[in-house]
Amino acid sequence: MASTKDIDSICNDSFVHNHNKTLCLQTLTAYPPAVSATNMVNLVKVTVDLVRTQAKKRAGFVAGLEKEPTFNKTMCYESYISIVENFRSARLEIEDNDAQTASYDIMVSFDQTKIVKDQVGKNTDKTSKRLMEMTLVMEDFIAIAVGAINRI
Repeated sequence: MASTKDIDSICNDSFVHNHNKTLCLQTLTAYPPAVSATNMVNLVKVTVDLVRTQAKKRAGFVAGLEKEPTFNKTMCYESYISIVENFRSARLEIEDNDAQTASYDIMVSFDQTKIVKDQVGKNTDKTSKRLMEMTLVMEDFIAIAVGAINRI
């Protein structure tokens, strides 16, 4: 099983620490696949899968908007789908022992969150505020994945 030391190692990474260390610790210690990971590489894989799931949820939120939002819905949806694909690629690269390329794929996901933030901007409607909040937390999740990939 992944030790608390392994989870702490990810969450104490300077990149995570500059984002949201508390979210990292709360998420990984409460996530059964993370707690039951057998080693650091498996913990990294589980973390990447978790973040990919978070991106899918956000893409689903955007796709499910019934009323036309004040931002470019298609661009925001495509940005989240790009994050999902970046994490799919990163997961495959971890399997191929290519942590450097996996790290790149994870890092470029921040470019996609920037697109969403630029689209939503300073809109004050409820949907825009919700998506901005979700995107800022998504950045924290991406940072957790960065901290994870830095461990291998």
